[in-house]
Amino acid sequence: MTEDAWRPLGVETEDQIAQFDALHDGVPEWMASAYWAWVRDALIVIRSYRDGSGRFPMLDTALAEDMCQILKIPLPDVRAAGTGQDIGAAQLKTAMSVLRQHDAPLQVADYLLAHDGHAKATDLDGILGRSKSAYTVGSRGDRPGLVRRVPVGVQIAAESVMARAGRAGARLAKAWEEVYGLTPSASEAYRLAILAVEDAAVPVVSPTNLRATLGTVLRQLEDQNDWRLPMDREHSNAASSSVVIGMLRMLWHGQHDRHGGQPSAPGNVSMDEARVAVAVAVTLVQWFNAGLISRLP
Repeated sequence: MTEDAWRPLGVETEDQIAQFDALHDGVPEWMASAYWAWVRDALIVIRSYRDGSGRFPMLDTALAEDMCQILKIPLPDVRAAGTGQDIGAAQLKTAMSVLRQHDAPLQVADYLLAHDGHAKATDLDGILGRSKSAYTVGSRGDRPGLVRRVPVGVQIAAESVMARAGRAGARLAKAWEEVYGLTPSASEAYRLAILAVEDAAVPVVSPTNLRATLGTVLRQLEDQNDWRLPMDREHSNAASSSVVIGMLRMLWHGQHDRHGGQPSAPGNVSMDEARVAVAVAVTLVQWFNAGLISRLP
């Protein structure tokens, strides 16, 4: 048995395993001590006494103040007129006391990852993994940050499409962040997923239509009825043309918060709906970008 598969004595049934392996949001109590120790390390700069008699930790006041201003955390004045072990200890005690009260504690580590905090990202990732956190260290945009866990293979495949699909890939990356980032937005993720598919599909299906939308693409595929995937063997109940059209139709019609003024609409799209939309968009963008969706000769 590998270390990753180890579970405590007595965790044997499916229900027990599911409960033990469940992921947790926020900072659960069993993670708190190690998590806040990492935050403290990330805020520390090491200074030396002028006479060379030793070294001591001080608070990186610029980093702490910038972070608290961005995250709207009321940090008292922690600037010090001098330096020394006692002064540094007092600074750090004040800062950590305030940070621990923040109602979204993972935002603190997320900021420190993105703004060159002084602790190792790999150490934080280990803490998150061992504590069964719902988040892991990844990247959002061009910066390191916390992202919601997804299976590694899914993440790698999605990032490959994002990197190679030009503008559509850039939209997908933003949609992915809106779904799996620390401050997700289902409606924005869904909107960006549709835009990404439009970026990939319109140049293939409607290259001369400057006003084409995903709805336009869908209608054209349905009317022409000769677009397909390169499958040599197809089932009569799941022809590749029907699969592509079905995926596009589901994505297009599933965005039920596209317009206002519709009292009977279900309301804003849910996070689960957004996750489905982004996953479907990744596949469609890859197919269109690779030339796998084409018309019959």
